[in-house]
Amino acid sequence: MREFFGQFKWQFLIFQRNNLIGMIAGVTVFYVAVVYFLKHFGEAEKFVTLLILTDSSMIGFIFIGLSIILEKDQEVLSALFVTPVNLHSFLISRVLTLSALSLVCAFGMVLMVRGTSFNPIHFSVGAFSACVLFSLFGFFVVSYTTEILHFTLRSIPVLMGISLPLLNYFDLTNLGFLKLFPVQGSLYLIANSYGHSGNVGEIVFGYLSLAVWIPLSYWFVFRTFREKLVNT
Repeated sequence: MREFFGQFKWQFLIFQRNNLIGMIAGVTVFYVAVVYFLKHFGEAEKFVTLLILTDSSMIGFIFIGLSIILEKDQEVLSALFVTPVNLHSFLISRVLTLSALSLVCAFGMVLMVRGTSFNPIHFSVGAFSACVLFSLFGFFVVSYTTEILHFTLRSIPVLMGISLPLLNYFDLTNLGFLKLFPVQGSLYLIANSYGHSGNVGEIVFGYLSLAVWIPLSYWFVFRTFREKLVNT
């Protein structure tokens, strides 16, 4: 447990060293400002949901990739993995650290639009888990590249694929199979947190979906990251 909490401190130091904390703060201020100017428009909640998922993909997926590539270039990873550090502690602490930062940003946006008129439990789980999933997929993609340009190019189709459930959310499509995508659970929980009751079926499905996808994604990412980056 001491090693796990030590990894949290290490993650913040690494992010600060690479100026990622300042970049995340800038993203947060920008999104909150956008929400402030558009909160009086119709269906502001849907727009907030889009921004939350965009923010999760930015903080989780993009910053995971950038941080790993920078640390690999600076030989931080090679130095870290020759020590008896637990790989699970490294991966989980980094995902949770970024997801916590993303959740702060998400709360800033929803408070700007809804005040306190939302379900904080469903919202917190939905927003936090969205960043967890994006972070895990970020680890997966960065496991196959060591250059920022290659990571960016490979990120585009992956992010587009992960975000396909938004097509149903904005009533652009009505494709049932999109409900099986990992981010659908987070989307259901966030969307149903805005009302006082919400759709019980969607809420239950959201929790069950996340309970399946997060452990499954982590198991797959752990094996891939260990094989491609740690053991090379």
